[in-house]
Amino acid sequence: MFNVLLKSQVELTKLFLLQHPVLKTSAHLLSVVGLSSLLLACQSTPKEEVAVAPVVQQTVAAPVELTPQQKTIEALLAEADYCLSQNKLLNPITDNAHDRYRSVLLMDPQNDRAKLGLQTIAMRYVEQARTAAKRGNLSEAQTLIRYARGIDNNPVVQDAAETLRKQVASTPAPKPYQASEGEVVLDAKLLQAKDAQITSQLTGVAKKAKETDQFVLIIARTDAEGRWVYQQLRNAVPGYLVRGDIKLGSPTRVKLVKSLD
Repeated sequence: MFNVLLKSQVELTKLFLLQHPVLKTSAHLLSVVGLSSLLLACQSTPKEEVAVAPVVQQTVAAPVELTPQQKTIEALLAEADYCLSQNKLLNPITDNAHDRYRSVLLMDPQNDRAKLGLQTIAMRYVEQARTAAKRGNLSEAQTLIRYARGIDNNPVVQDAAETLRKQVASTPAPKPYQASEGEVVLDAKLLQAKDAQITSQLTGVAKKAKETDQFVLIIARTDAEGRWVYQQLRNAVPGYLVRGDIKLGSPTRVKLVKSLD
């Protein structure tokens, strides 16, 4: 459409110049300039406007203030995790991981971190029980499994308990320990109860050690048990220092020896 109009304009200009020769030269120049301007105007395209992205202001959330109970929970969890790293599972009585995780669950029953902590404690006792069972110490293994079941009786713990039960059932009962000459075997149940019969037995051993000037070799299941036995020996004869040594073993017994070498 534009080309048709432009062609018509040119034809009219030529006709006008033929009728007015005087204006031919000037008009010719003007027409050329005009046409050029018109062509440039038609060919030029308007510049596209560049859209400017709106500025989005980011807001920083203020830190959430913990409640007193939440602060207590966080402190207990940190202490429990540390006890766990030190293998303080159920002991010492006043400083262990188990009690702290339990305290957290009393305040927050759905606390996943505390639940996971108790599961970890139970699994450690399971591993200790398996190790004890491999050594043939089935009594210790049963005790450790009881600890695990009391903390978190999950399917893994139950499976370990059943495996241990079968192992105990298939293991022949150990033969009673035959004490050698000079040995005094202490009954495990009476010893655990710290019965007066144990004290009486140890008093007799201490007196004989003084009379014969011999040493006392103590064989105990744990170091704490051995120390308790030694303390009873020392208390048995006032003014006399019983000389002896403690070794780990089972059953718990004492023996007079001439030398500790």
